[in-house]
Amino acid sequence: MELSIVIPSKDRPVLLAGCLEAVRASLRAAGREAEIIVVDDGSSPPLVLPGSDIVLVKGFGEGPSRARNRGLVVATGDIVAFTDDDAHVARSWVAALCGAMDADPKAVGVRGPVVSPPYDPLFEHSVEDADGGRFLTCNVAYRRSDLVAVGGFDPAFRHAHEDVDLGLRIAERGAVLFAEQMVVTHPGRHFAAKEYDRRARFMLDDWLVFRRHPALLGDRGGVGTAPLRITARRWAAMLHDPKANVRTGTRVLRWVRLAFGQVGRMAWLTASDRRGHLGRPIDPRSGLRLDGLRIAYVGPVPSRQSGGAPGVEAAILTHLAMRGCSVDCYVPTSAHFTSPDDIAQVAGIRVIEGRSSFRFGRWYSSNPLAKMVSFQAFQAMSRSRLARVLAAEHAMDPYDVIYQCSSIESFGIPSPRTRRPPLVIHPSVHAAGELRWLRREAALAARCGSPVKAMAVRAWMRFRAVRQRRDIAHVDEVLAISATFGELLVGDYGIDPERVSVVPNAIDTAYFTPGPLVTAGPAIILILGRVVVRKGVEDIVALTHRLRDLEGQVRFVVIGDGSLWSDYRPLLDDLAPGMAEVISQQGRDEVRERLRGARVLIQASHYEPFGLTVGEALSCGVPTIVTDAVGAGEGLSADVSTCVAVGDVDALEAAVRAELNLGPLTEQRQESCRAEAIRRYSAAVVGEQALEALRSVATGGRR
Repeated sequence: MELSIVIPSKDRPVLLAGCLEAVRASLRAAGREAEIIVVDDGSSPPLVLPGSDIVLVKGFGEGPSRARNRGLVVATGDIVAFTDDDAHVARSWVAALCGAMDADPKAVGVRGPVVSPPYDPLFEHSVEDADGGRFLTCNVAYRRSDLVAVGGFDPAFRHAHEDVDLGLRIAERGAVLFAEQMVVTHPGRHFAAKEYDRRARFMLDDWLVFRRHPALLGDRGGVGTAPLRITARRWAAMLHDPKANVRTGTRVLRWVRLAFGQVGRMAWLTASDRRGHLGRPIDPRSGLRLDGLRIAYVGPVPSRQSGGAPGVEAAILTHLAMRGCSVDCYVPTSAHFTSPDDIAQVAGIRVIEGRSSFRFGRWYSSNPLAKMVSFQAFQAMSRSRLARVLAAEHAMDPYDVIYQCSSIESFGIPSPRTRRPPLVIHPSVHAAGELRWLRREAALAARCGSPVKAMAVRAWMRFRAVRQRRDIAHVDEVLAISATFGELLVGDYGIDPERVSVVPNAIDTAYFTPGPLVTAGPAIILILGRVVVRKGVEDIVALTHRLRDLEGQVRFVVIGDGSLWSDYRPLLDDLAPGMAEVISQQGRDEVRERLRGARVLIQASHYEPFGLTVGEALSCGVPTIVTDAVGAGEGLSADVSTCVAVGDVDALEAAVRAELNLGPLTEQRQESCRAEAIRRYSAAVVGEQALEALRSVATGGRR
């Protein structure tokens, strides 16, 4: 089919019938055929259209922008023309638009004049565009290939301006012609005063279109007050417009009611909503991702090139985008941390940064404790600013769900008192668990640092635990990274177990791969992770002494540093001489090589919601020994992982000796370990679990 004509409609069957009659007459006059696509945008009752020449597409009351995108998705014509159900195309319309496009194969589109019969601007609404410069969707056509290339109409425009935005963006690809005979008549429609009051919300789209296309702003004033200034000038000009005829008492009162009602509402919106809307991203978003979830991600900067939480989140978000979801990442950033450019390159993912002025080495970050507190304070302030932007974006282009990762505190989330989408959190740790082990290991901490610092850290964790208990009460669903962690959240924070499901962390199994088999030298027992509270450092120290009889046959390699709030590295001074090597924190590539050379990895934590190193070791073909507090060890095959009780050094020693008695690793054992990692923790598996959980919450399947 050469031509497709898209007409959105809602609850106006009589007007639509007139529009269709005019379109058919224009097709007959031109001697052409066309695919007529009517998008029923949630009419009640649903539209019933006779005629085999009409393709009826179901919409969902999402507005004309998304309705036109739904029509575009099913259109098969090389040229896609748009008109509205309350407009009448001229008999010359089809011939003029097709003739213009045929005459210039390089043109990307064509537009024509929009005229209106005489109407009363105080009581009726209509549109006019003599030269087509406004790209009105009641009279414009584009090549389908160019429409798809720019992503169709940007759904960020909820009320207005999606037409001029699309026209300006598509004009960057080539000429948009003007055909004088491509005429559309737009009759005036009566409107009530309250309807014009509601049109004050069009200014929310004004802000976006002026920021994206500054040339549209006709004066030198700031963007923030531009819609208010322009509207006030328009109403003032109407006083001198002969068509308005603001002369009699009745008409003056009507003008006062309309002008002051609309301008007053716009003044209120300018004062209350400006900051959030001026922070919205201005880069266009594809409107052709229609049926995938629209997700607002809140958390640290995801990075496909990093390990830890950023790498986990990048893997899950990338899978969600590949499955058709649109993901907006609201992330606090500063000069010292990973750039979001990496994840922003994924199709379907946008990044909205909350730039922080945090700097290391300033007066507020001159020592470890001040650094920890000030960094989290700066992050909280950035997230609070981002929350306003998220709320503004949701008001214009609603999200299906908010997906918060890593933390529990809701600093980056709009208030539960507002109309926000369902909130799903996927935390990696909780303050109550950290606090429990800070208290239990107070004696160990005293050997490793200042008692004053330890008291301050415990006070900070108490504050965070109280805040987390309050915030988690407003969450719709909690995705626990292990069943054990879910039980701790239920017990410590009193949340409903029905609101908790298990979605583990994802491992980059394409990056963590087995290396060549190691057959020479001592067997490497690898301990990988931070050397801090609750990591079982004292148990590892005791284990090195118990295995002194294997000196020369085995070697412990401990890789890790302390953290801002805990540093147990002084305990490593007690490692058995000649049995262990201590290495500070290493980069991702170095960690992978260390894993490939290991005989077994030990994760002896007393509290470990997940434990990424367990999945990474298995993905590299290395078996693991874990405690029953390590979330990543849950449900693993006994062929690749041994589980012992927390703090049971006897069982830990027995597990290590049993593993070493099996001899060097074999290719078959490596393959078994890797297969288990892929089965449990690959991005495809975990990403699909996350998608199902988010979809269930977004569609009301859970609370």
